[in-house]
Amino acid sequence: MKFYFIGIKGSGMSSLSEILFDLGYGIAGYDDDPKHKFTEDALIKRGIKIYSDNSYPLKDDMIVYSPAIRSDHPELLRAKALGLKCYLYNEMLGELTKIYNTISICGCHGKTTTTALLSHVLNDVKGAMGANYLIGDGTGHAEKDNKYFVLESCEFKRHFLYYYPEYIIMTNIELDHVDYYKDLEDIKSAYKEFSTHAKKMVIACGDDENIRSINIDKEVLYYGFNDNNDVIGKNINLSKCRFII
Repeated sequence: MKFYFIGIKGSGMSSLSEILFDLGYGIAGYDDDPKHKFTEDALIKRGIKIYSDNSYPLKDDMIVYSPAIRSDHPELLRAKALGLKCYLYNEMLGELTKIYNTISICGCHGKTTTTALLSHVLNDVKGAMGANYLIGDGTGHAEKDNKYFVLESCEFKRHFLYYYPEYIIMTNIELDHVDYYKDLEDIKSAYKEFSTHAKKMVIACGDDENIRSINIDKEVLYYGFNDNNDVIGKNINLSKCRFII
C-alpha cells in the first residue's frame, strides 16, 4: 500500500508519514511551503520524496491531507477526481489508535514534552517494552512488533475526538485556540468528551482546577503535588540546569 501526504512537511503530518514509512508502506508527499526545514530533513533522511508540483503519478495511493489544506486545493481535487480514498490527518491517526494499545497525551501545555518523556521511558530504559510514538515536533517512529502507541493528541478543532486510546494522560486545561473555542467552558467540554474515549483509565493532573471541574466520568488516577491526589510528588528537589555549549 502507498500513501501520498498532501502538506507532508507539517509537524504532525511528517511524524505520521515517518511512522507509516517505518511500518513498511510506500510514502511520498506534496508540500510547497519553503519553511519546516527540520521536518524536511527528517523526511529526506528516510528517503521520502517531497513534490512541490503535480508531477507525482497518483494511481492507487491512499491520500492523507493536512487540516491546513483547503478543500479546493489542486492536489486534493486531483486525488478525489481519481476516486482515491482521502483521510484527514486526524482521521488516519484515529485508525491507528484502533490497532495499537494507544496512550494519548493531551493538555494545553506540556503534551509534547510528556509524549517525548514517555516515549523515552517505553523505548530506551532497561527492560523497556517498546512503543511506537508520534510527537508534535515532527518526530515519528514505529517498529512492526510494538504493541503500544504513544500519541500527542491535540484539542485543536476537537481533533482528538477521533482517537480511542486505552489510556489518556491529561496535563492541564485552559482557554486556547480562541479562533475556534467560544470560551473556557467550550474547551472544557471537549476535554470532558475526550475523557470518555479512554478504554481503561484517565491519568490526570489533579492540581489543575479546570481538570477537576470537568468531573471525569471514567476511572481516573490523579497525580500532582497536592494532598488530594492519588499519586503525590514529595521531597522534590528543584535545581538550576546548566547548559554547556
